[in-house]
Amino acid sequence: MLGGKVTVIFGENSFERTRELAKLKNQAEKADFAIENLNTENLTEEDFVNSICGVSLLAEKRLVIVKRVSDNSMLWDKLPVIISRISSDVHLCLVEEKIDKRSATYKSLAKIADMKEQKSLSAKDGKDLAEFARKIAKRLGFSVDNKMADFLVSWVGIDEWRVRDGIERLAILGEISEENIEKYIPQNIESNAFGIFELALNKKQHEAIDQLSRIKITEGVDGAYQFFGLISSQFFNLAALKLGQSSGKTTTEVAKELGVNAWSLGKMDQFARNLNFDQINHISEKFLQIDELLKTTNADAWDLIEALLLEVANE
Repeated sequence: MLGGKVTVIFGENSFERTRELAKLKNQAEKADFAIENLNTENLTEEDFVNSICGVSLLAEKRLVIVKRVSDNSMLWDKLPVIISRISSDVHLCLVEEKIDKRSATYKSLAKIADMKEQKSLSAKDGKDLAEFARKIAKRLGFSVDNKMADFLVSWVGIDEWRVRDGIERLAILGEISEENIEKYIPQNIESNAFGIFELALNKKQHEAIDQLSRIKITEGVDGAYQFFGLISSQFFNLAALKLGQSSGKTTTEVAKELGVNAWSLGKMDQFARNLNFDQINHISEKFLQIDELLKTTNADAWDLIEALLLEVANE
């Protein structure tokens, strides 16, 4: 039941924040609440107090939505006192990307509000995201099998917005296939990084360097550090899979231990079998060397990554 209450929707997952807010607005509309959005850019304390503590002449019940009020530090600090005077016909919804949980305001809100934290997804959420893709496809009138949903997630990354956009594009095409995904769906840097790393492992160094050259143009200097982090993570998973194989574990078991998508890790299976532990150790040393150079020198980051990929391809 809405009215005289406070909801706080917060967290880095923008998709889930948007969805949670939509659910609340739908609930408000069904309960005949008027919906009011306050612009925090020029919001004064007086305007805020009048909006949530005063009585409206135009509507008996109101859902008042305020986004990023924490950007106004003075208003944020006074929020608990202001909310204590909230009108009984108002339901206040605060929407925030990040909140300092150590702050007095957060602690006060946690005692009186319905706190809905929307955390960012991680690799271990890949299966849930694949199921999400299948549900969207079903809503749009077509089906996606498990393998193709997993492939789409591995291509666009752990991102609900990208997965939804991908399914909608494929729905327009009328056919879901790996070919259509690769041709028509933008690949994120994470998937690009993994694809290039796999080319290096397949000893296709010319293709790997060619694709790397294109990424350098679009991602810039900052992208190099992200790219290195991604292929470092991929190599760590490869090494863990190799170790797991040596002790008789299946790819699924290793994936569960690592908290990663089993389908994505499965793409490393043959590489793990083909490389011996001496080669794994040698590649590991190269990763450590490049990591040190990235941190301690002014050498071109993309050039260092290119040298690393060539080392991997030559193993």
